[in-house]
Amino acid sequence: MGEALKLRPLRGEDWGVTPPDVIRDVWMKIQEVSGDADPFTQVKVEQNRAVLKLYPFSKELVLKSRDPLLEAVKLSIAGNSLDAMRPPKEQPTQELIERLVEPPIRPEDVEGLKERLGEARRIVYLGDNCGEIVFDKLLIELIRETYGPEVVFVTRTLPVLNDAILQDALSVGIDTVVQVVENGITEPFTGTTLEKVSPEVRALIEGSDLVISKGGGNYDTLTEEEEVRGKVTFFLQAKCHVYCTIHQVPLGALIVHNS
Repeated sequence: MGEALKLRPLRGEDWGVTPPDVIRDVWMKIQEVSGDADPFTQVKVEQNRAVLKLYPFSKELVLKSRDPLLEAVKLSIAGNSLDAMRPPKEQPTQELIERLVEPPIRPEDVEGLKERLGEARRIVYLGDNCGEIVFDKLLIELIRETYGPEVVFVTRTLPVLNDAILQDALSVGIDTVVQVVENGITEPFTGTTLEKVSPEVRALIEGSDLVISKGGGNYDTLTEEEEVRGKVTFFLQAKCHVYCTIHQVPLGALIVHNS
C-alpha cells in the first residue's frame, strides 16, 4: 500500500489519466511484491466454476421471463456485482441469481439497444470479469438466436485483477458459441483504447456495426474514443457515485448507455 500511494495520480499530482491507467500501475506493484504475474488465478477459476454450475438455472430464468432479452441483459450487467474486488463475497446461488435482476434499469435504453441489435450484422463484445462472462455467454446465445449477427468476443491478453483472459473464456465455453480473441494489449490494462489493441482487434472494432462494452474500465476508456462514438453500447452497474451522477441513476442501478 505504501508503494502504491507513491504513484503520482494517487497523490493528486496527475489528473490526466483514466482509472485503468492507475490500476495498471498498482497492479504492476502487486506483481512485483508478490512475484506472481497472475495472483488471482485461483479466484478466477473458482468464480467461473461457481457461476457455470448455475448456467442451466440462469438460462431457464431468462427464457421463462416475459422479455428474455431484457432479463439476459440485466443478468449480464448485474453479474458484475459478483466482482471479487469488492464486498460482499457472497457465493453464487439460485437465490442470488434471482436477486441480481432486481436493480432498476431504464426500459427506453434497452429498447434503444434492441433497435441497434436489429440493424447490426457484425458485433464486437468486449468482456470484463470472470464469473459474469457466463452470463455474457447466455446473452450472446440469445442475441444470435434472435437477431443472427456475427459476434466476436474479446478478452484481455494479460492478467489484471479478475478480468477474463482467453483461457477463462474458453473454460466457460464461449468459444462454442462465437469466435473468441484476445485484445492484444501488452500491459495489464482494465480498459480498451484503439491505440493499445492489436491491429486485428482494431480492424474488428472499426468494421463492426455495434460494440457492446462491459464494465467500468472499458467505459472509462472507450468514452474517450471519438472514432467509435455512436456505435458503442455500454453495460455497467452504478457501483460508484460518479456513475450515478453522470447517468442520473441510484446506486446499484443497471446502466445501458447507447453512446
